[in-house]
Amino acid sequence: MRLIHFSDTHLGFQAFDIVNSEGINAREQDVYDAFRYTVDRILEYKPDAVIHSGDFFHRPSPSNRALTFGLEQLRRLSDAGIPFYVIAGNHETPKTIYTSPILRAFRSMPGVFPFFGDCWEMAEMDGLVIHGLPHINDLRLQQQELERLQPAPGRFNILMLHTSLGKRFLMEEYGEQIFPEEFTEKLAGFQYLALGHWHNYQQINLHPNAWYCGSTERLSDTEIGAEKGFIRLEIAADGTSTATFETIPTRPWLKLELNNCQEKTLVDIMAELEQFREANQTKDAIVSLIFNDIKVEQSLELSNLQLRNMFPDSFQLLPKRRTFADRSFMHNLDAQQFDRLDQIFIEYIREKYAENPAQAEQIAQKAAHYFHQHQ
Repeated sequence: MRLIHFSDTHLGFQAFDIVNSEGINAREQDVYDAFRYTVDRILEYKPDAVIHSGDFFHRPSPSNRALTFGLEQLRRLSDAGIPFYVIAGNHETPKTIYTSPILRAFRSMPGVFPFFGDCWEMAEMDGLVIHGLPHINDLRLQQQELERLQPAPGRFNILMLHTSLGKRFLMEEYGEQIFPEEFTEKLAGFQYLALGHWHNYQQINLHPNAWYCGSTERLSDTEIGAEKGFIRLEIAADGTSTATFETIPTRPWLKLELNNCQEKTLVDIMAELEQFREANQTKDAIVSLIFNDIKVEQSLELSNLQLRNMFPDSFQLLPKRRTFADRSFMHNLDAQQFDRLDQIFIEYIREKYAENPAQAEQIAQKAAHYFHQHQ
C-alpha cells in the first residue's frame, strides 16, 4: 500500500504586501503553487490514500480565494478516486463556539474525510486504520480523548496529530500545544505517526516511525535552509513501512549573518555583502541580512536603500540590525526599536564630525529642528 503524507499548507497565508500581476499577494500565491505542485505529484504517483496532518488553511475563516482554491485541488483528488484524510490544526480551529469549523465544508466532497471535532476519530481501509486526533482547544476534552485513544489490534495503524512532541518542536505561535508526556507510551502502539505543526521535515527519536513532513512553503526565517516537500509512505505486506521524503520547488530564502560588525569598516561589510551576492542566486529570492553588534553610525551609513541597490533583483530584502551592546544608550536593542531617532542621528553627526565640533553642532541643531517639525 502506498500513501502520501503532507501537512501545514497554510492556504491563505500572506506576507510582505507584494502583489503579482493578477493582484494576488505574491507569498499567498507561492503557497498555492506549492500546494498545486504537490497535488500534481500525487496524481502522478497514484497512491492508495493521502493524509494531511493539519493547518490546511492559515486561518479558521479563510478568504474566498483560499477556500475556493483548496476545494478545487481536493476535487482533483476526489475525481481521481484518491481518498484524502485531514485533521484540523491550531490555525484553522475556531477559538470560540460561534465559528463553524471550516473543515466541515469538506464533508460534502466524495472521498474527503475531515477530522475536526473535539474528539478522536478513525477510518478503515484495506487492513489500514487511520486515526485522527485534531487540535482541541479545551485541554480537558483533549485529555479525555487521549485516554480513549487506542490502536486497532492486528492492523497497520496511522495516527495523525497536530502538536509538538516536546518543547523542541514548538513554533512560538498562539494556540499551539505540547503533547502530554503521560500519554507518550500510547504512541508505541501505532505503526506510523503522521505529525503536523513543526514546519521542518524531521524524523523524531520518540518513535521509529514518527515523522514531521514539514510545511510545503517557508513561512518564516526559522525555515531557511530547510527543504520543503512531502513523504511517500510504502507499507509492505508484512507490516513494515518505508518513509521517503520528496522535495518540491519553492521560493528561495537566503540568509547572511555578519558578526562583530563593530570591528569592521563599512568597506569590509560591503565586501562581505558582495561576496554573498556573487556566491548565491538572489534573483526572486527572499534575502535576510543580519548585522550583529553593529554601531549606530554603521547602521546609518548602511541604509536600506543602499542594501536594496546591492540586491535589486531579490524578491524581498529583510535587513536586521543588532546594535553594538557596549553603547549604554542602546544596550540590547535593535536599531529599528529606538523611540528617539533624532537622538541617534545627532549622536552619529557628532561622532562623524568629531574633528570639527562647531560644524557638527550646527548640523545637529538643524537636524533637531527638522525632527521636531515633523513629529
